[in-house]
Amino acid sequence: MEVQGLVLSFTLILGVVAVGVLLSLSKLFSTEFSRKFIHIGVSNWWFILITYFDSLPYALIGPLFFIVVNTIVVYTNLATTLGISEERRNMGLIYYPITLTLLVILGFKGVFPLWACGIGMIVMGYGDGLAAVIGGKWGKRKIWGRKTQLGTIVMAVVTFIILILFSVCYNLRGLWSFPWWFSIILIALTVALTETYTPYGLDNISVPLVATLLSYLFLGGR
Repeated sequence: MEVQGLVLSFTLILGVVAVGVLLSLSKLFSTEFSRKFIHIGVSNWWFILITYFDSLPYALIGPLFFIVVNTIVVYTNLATTLGISEERRNMGLIYYPITLTLLVILGFKGVFPLWACGIGMIVMGYGDGLAAVIGGKWGKRKIWGRKTQLGTIVMAVVTFIILILFSVCYNLRGLWSFPWWFSIILIALTVALTETYTPYGLDNISVPLVATLLSYLFLGGR
């Protein structure tokens, strides 16, 4: 199972990066869209992790490989192709798999349950990715740097939806009760504000960790 998981992991990571580069080269999509396509696509590796991996050494191969791939992308012409010539955005691409590696370790070592780490990663992938694409295209009112009011709203809504889906799938504490609703709204708003106001591309670290910690503290699985 773990060997099969490795094959699927490499296929997903390389496939998503290749498609993202091709989208950028095609000029049919913006470089920001291509970059966030990779950002969102790679986060789906979490589902391969929970399905195929039982041991930490095997589980770390994918994230560590992703660190290598992203570092190559950042320090070669691929970075320019994907429109990430700024150092802050470059480092954000490297922070992403580093945080994924950390979440895998925290989950497999039992510091946090895997479902909480999964929330952190999927929120980072889909929340930040969609917030950047939608906010960048249609957002008019700036809040902080490039971050727009629309992007922050999208981040909160996507996080809210992800929290509901994980709560249902893992039958989390107090499902559908008033405290549960209050908790997921609070988590969604906090994560959105964290993403908006974290500087220097460090939101790829702060958002997953904040989402994981708050989900663990407020939702607590059975």
